[in-house]
Amino acid sequence: MSRPWPDFRPGPLGALKAWWRRRVPRRVDDITFVPPASSHQQEFETPLASAVYGLDFQLRLTVVWRLDLATGLRHNSPKSAAIHHVLQRAKEISGKAMLVHHAALQVQLGDELATERQVPGTHVWARAEQVKVTVGDEDLEMARKHIELLRNSTFKLAERDVERAEIRYLRDEVLTDVGTATIWWLQRNGYQVQEAVKLADHLAELVKIAQREPATHWAESLVSSVERAMPELEDVHRKDLRLHLVKALSVYGGARVAAEFADQVGLPAGEPHRNGHV
Repeated sequence: MSRPWPDFRPGPLGALKAWWRRRVPRRVDDITFVPPASSHQQEFETPLASAVYGLDFQLRLTVVWRLDLATGLRHNSPKSAAIHHVLQRAKEISGKAMLVHHAALQVQLGDELATERQVPGTHVWARAEQVKVTVGDEDLEMARKHIELLRNSTFKLAERDVERAEIRYLRDEVLTDVGTATIWWLQRNGYQVQEAVKLADHLAELVKIAQREPATHWAESLVSSVERAMPELEDVHRKDLRLHLVKALSVYGGARVAAEFADQVGLPAGEPHRNGHV
């Protein structure tokens, strides 16, 4: 029985050509190589520097990395590159943190290190998971003592600044002459004119004493001279000024001169003023 329609089925040669067209792309651009996904991970634990030398956090995390072969770059030890890169990112953050802030640091590192970044110059992309930051009890106690010392030093330095400011005020603005000294006394003692008259000789003597050239240490004279050159210098910047001066002295005069200057102007013990570093 014959078919009512023509037979359009390809012969053996036509079938082979159709199969070949399906298998081979028409253009080179149609050929796309997709490298297989590659992911690795490694648990790692290490001390992590804090803002105080010698006091470290304890860091434990899992470094996760993958290789991007499409970059054309290579690295002979992808695992080391990934771990080193993640630790460098962690140190940039922890180096500004105190040990007492370890809980907040753990949250910050967990957030920052979760972002995957390419290790510069390599085909490695790395991030971190399960970040855990701990602190030893002894180190934490030392960190608290360090903070207390800094607080006390700051208070003492502030008190000395206030005292120096009062002395400068009395010497440079009050005890300049008998008239100014007398008015100053009247304002603070209920304008008792008769008492002020009785004290006139004493006030005159105080003016003479205040206007004598004091036998001050060279360090105090240096600070006073620089501060007089900058009359608009704010009190909050006076410590910075002394730190810059002690840095210059340590570079050009040596550690002994810098230490003598620091002691005379009231910089706290342990202030970083040696070897030219501030």
